[in-house]
Order: sequence, then C-alpha cells, then structure tokens
Amino acid sequence: LVMRQEPKEALVLSSGKEKGRKPVDPPPIVQLKVNSDVEASHHFLQSPYLFVVADLWKSDSDERCSDDGADNLYGGLCSSLHRLKDIDNKDGAFFIFGDISVKMTGTFRLHFSLFDLQTRENAAVFLGSVATQPFKVMPPKDFQGLEESTYLSRAFSDQGVRLRLRKEPRAFAGQKRSY
Repeated sequence: LVMRQEPKEALVLSSGKEKGRKPVDPPPIVQLKVNSDVEASHHFLQSPYLFVVADLWKSDSDERCSDDGADNLYGGLCSSLHRLKDIDNKDGAFFIFGDISVKMTGTFRLHFSLFDLQTRENAAVFLGSVATQPFKVMPPKDFQGLEESTYLSRAFSDQGVRLRLRKEPRAFAGQKRSY
C-alpha cells in the first residue's frame, strides 16, 4: 500500500453540523501496488473482495486515538477497490476516501488497513496497512478554507469517482469577483 495523496488539514466537525461539514483536504488516496511478476497481479486490480478501512491515529505514536471505540471520524470510512487510469495513463488499483471528517481538533494521522474478504471462511483477512503524515484539524476560526483540487483528484473525478472538486484556491474564494 502506498499513500498517493495525503490530507494537509481539516476543519473540525462540530456536533449537529454534519450537513455543512468539510472533508479532510485533499482527499486521501491509497494505491495498491502489485508486483507485476506475481501471476495474480491482474486479479488484484479488479478484485471485488478487497477493501480498505480508515482509522484515526495519534500523530506521534502508532496507536489509535480512542481505545474505547469512540467514533472520532465521520463519513465514508471504508473504500472498495477502484480500477482507474493513473495520471500516466496506466491501470492502477486505488482506494479513495473523499468524504472523511474528523470530530476533534489536534494533529493526527489517518491509518488505512487493507483486507481481503474470504467468503468461504466468512472472514476478512488483514493484508497490510499504511498511514499518512500528520495533519492538523482546526476549529472554524483558524481554518483558512479548502485548497484547489489536486490534479490526481480531478483525474479520478473525470473517470467517475465521486469527489468534491474545488475550482479556485482558497486565496480567491472569499473575494468578490469584478466582472
């Protein structure tokens, strides 16, 4: 697993404000890299049984933010595999998290775990994991706004992945236009 796009910052999700929430920016994108020498590499590019789950971790250690099962994240925390053309026009296997919000302020990392659903055994087998670099979750008074959408986000959106795209960088978003 490789992090192809990592969040830089996020606006904290206030309780009861789910409709106006802003997801982490830019949206995390995890790529499954498969050794092309492996005979089953083609299988991994289109398996309906592979999925990745997101979890919130402390920024300074390899442990979850909550051991008691408290929900610190909101939104789409699980992604199935998307077979998409990468920016170099080659097929790739990606897991896209375009709708994750964090419910508390601070500095955190997102941790992504890959599982393979084994239907015969009625189990999900853990295959690997990857984590982002630390990013800040800020209250509304400190949040500068969302960045312009990345080229990778736009490329995947053009292929049908549901992502919120932002056309202008935040520096211009609050200013009035003079037409």
